[in-house]
Amino acid sequence: MLKIGLIVMVVVFIIIILALIVQSFKYLRQVQQQEAAEKKNSQPERQLHPKLQQSQKEKDKI
Repeated sequence: MLKIGLIVMVVVFIIIILALIVQSFKYLRQVQQQEAAEKKNSQPERQLHPKLQQSQKEKDKI
């Protein structure tokens, strides 16, 4: 009787651990998608110097 209870507890704990792993991967994937969307929508961190921007525009016109 005691062995059966112990086996049932071990199985329940394994199921709980697996459920937590699945939840953590779902949350991780959601956060990665949000970061990718934010990175896609954000402006670049570096900006060209105004003189370089002007020369870049001139090159684009040509």
